[in-house]
Amino acid sequence: MSSLFDRVRAELDEIGDRVKDAVESSKLHLERSSLIGVRSKVAYKLGMMVHRRDRGGEVSPAEVDALYAQMDDIAAKIAKIDKEIDGLGADDVRVEEKPAPPADTAEAEVSPNP
Repeated sequence: MSSLFDRVRAELDEIGDRVKDAVESSKLHLERSSLIGVRSKVAYKLGMMVHRRDRGGEVSPAEVDALYAQMDDIAAKIAKIDKEIDGLGADDVRVEEKPAPPADTAEAEVSPNP
Protein backbone atom coordinates (compact mmCIF):
# COMPACT_ATOMS: atom_id res chain seq x y z
CA MET A 1 0.00 0.00 0.00
CA SER A 2 2.85 2.35 0.75
CA SER A 3 4.18 1.88 -2.79
CA LEU A 4 0.87 3.24 -4.11
CA PHE A 5 1.27 6.32 -1.93
CA ASP A 6 4.88 6.68 -3.04
CA ARG A 7 3.79 6.59 -6.68
CA VAL A 8 1.05 9.15 -6.05
CA ARG A 9 3.49 11.39 -4.19
CA ALA A 10 6.03 11.06 -7.03
CA GLU A 11 3.36 11.95 -9.60
CA LEU A 12 2.26 14.96 -7.56
CA ASP A 13 5.88 16.11 -7.24
CA GLU A 14 6.31 15.78 -11.00
CA ILE A 15 3.13 17.78 -11.64
CA GLY A 16 4.33 20.43 -9.18
CA ASP A 17 7.65 20.69 -11.01
CA ARG A 18 5.86 21.09 -14.34
CA VAL A 19 3.61 23.81 -12.94
CA LYS A 20 6.63 25.60 -11.46
CA ASP A 21 8.40 25.44 -14.85
CA ALA A 22 5.29 26.73 -16.62
CA VAL A 23 4.99 29.68 -14.21
CA GLU A 24 8.70 30.48 -14.58
CA SER A 25 8.44 30.23 -18.36
CA SER A 26 5.43 32.58 -18.35
CA LYS A 27 7.32 35.12 -16.24
CA LEU A 28 10.30 34.97 -18.59
CA HIS A 29 8.11 35.37 -21.67
CA LEU A 30 6.39 38.37 -20.09
CA GLU A 31 9.74 39.96 -19.23
CA ARG A 32 10.97 39.27 -22.77
CA SER A 33 7.87 40.89 -24.27
CA SER A 34 8.38 43.95 -22.08
CA LEU A 35 12.01 44.24 -23.21
CA ILE A 36 10.95 43.98 -26.85
CA GLY A 37 8.55 46.87 -26.29
CA VAL A 38 11.32 48.97 -24.74
CA ARG A 39 13.64 48.01 -27.60
CA SER A 40 11.05 49.20 -30.13
CA LYS A 41 10.78 52.59 -28.43
CA VAL A 42 14.56 52.99 -28.31
CA ALA A 43 14.84 51.95 -31.97
CA TYR A 44 12.23 54.54 -32.90
CA LYS A 45 14.10 57.31 -31.05
CA LEU A 46 17.37 56.22 -32.62
CA GLY A 47 15.82 56.13 -36.07
CA MET A 48 14.37 59.62 -35.66
CA MET A 49 17.73 60.99 -34.49
CA VAL A 50 19.59 59.41 -37.39
CA HIS A 51 16.97 60.73 -39.80
CA ARG A 52 17.25 64.24 -38.34
CA ARG A 53 21.06 64.07 -38.54
CA ASP A 54 21.00 62.82 -42.14
CA ARG A 55 18.69 65.71 -43.06
CA GLY A 56 21.09 68.25 -41.62
CA GLY A 57 19.57 68.70 -38.18
CA GLU A 58 21.43 69.02 -34.91
CA VAL A 59 21.91 65.75 -33.06
CA SER A 60 24.09 65.13 -30.05
CA PRO A 61 26.54 62.27 -30.74
CA ALA A 62 26.41 61.41 -27.04
CA GLU A 63 22.65 60.86 -27.28
CA VAL A 64 23.06 58.58 -30.30
CA ASP A 65 25.81 56.63 -28.53
CA ALA A 66 23.63 56.31 -25.42
CA LEU A 67 20.77 54.89 -27.49
CA TYR A 68 23.13 52.43 -29.20
CA ALA A 69 24.38 51.32 -25.76
CA GLN A 70 20.79 50.94 -24.56
CA MET A 71 19.97 48.80 -27.61
CA ASP A 72 23.00 46.59 -26.95
CA ASP A 73 22.00 46.21 -23.29
CA ILE A 74 18.44 45.22 -24.19
CA ALA A 75 19.68 42.73 -26.80
CA ALA A 76 21.94 41.11 -24.19
CA LYS A 77 19.05 40.86 -21.71
CA ILE A 78 16.79 39.28 -24.34
CA ALA A 79 19.51 36.76 -25.25
CA LYS A 80 19.93 35.87 -21.57
CA ILE A 81 16.19 35.32 -21.18
CA ASP A 82 16.13 33.19 -24.34
CA LYS A 83 18.83 30.95 -22.84
CA GLU A 84 16.86 30.66 -19.59
CA ILE A 85 13.70 29.75 -21.51
CA ASP A 86 15.61 27.13 -23.50
CA GLY A 87 16.99 25.70 -20.25
CA LEU A 88 13.59 25.22 -18.63
CA GLY A 89 12.47 21.63 -18.83
CA ALA A 90 15.30 20.70 -21.17
CA ASP A 91 15.52 17.25 -19.56
CA ASP A 92 11.82 16.56 -19.95
CA VAL A 93 11.28 17.47 -23.59
CA ARG A 94 12.47 15.36 -26.46
CA VAL A 95 11.72 15.55 -30.12
CA GLU A 96 12.43 12.44 -32.07
CA GLU A 97 11.64 12.02 -35.72
CA LYS A 98 10.26 8.67 -36.64
CA PRO A 99 8.64 7.83 -39.92
CA ALA A 100 4.94 7.12 -39.84
CA PRO A 101 4.05 3.45 -39.85
CA PRO A 102 2.98 2.10 -43.20
CA ALA A 103 -0.74 2.32 -43.77
CA ASP A 104 -2.83 -0.48 -45.18
CA THR A 105 -4.63 0.39 -48.34
CA ALA A 106 -8.38 0.33 -48.12
CA GLU A 107 -10.82 -0.75 -50.73
CA ALA A 108 -13.90 1.33 -51.30
CA GLU A 109 -17.18 -0.48 -51.28
CA VAL A 110 -19.40 0.60 -54.12
CA SER A 111 -23.05 -0.24 -53.94
CA PRO A 112 -25.32 0.07 -56.97
CA ASN A 113 -28.02 2.73 -56.82
CA PRO A 114 -31.46 1.17 -56.32
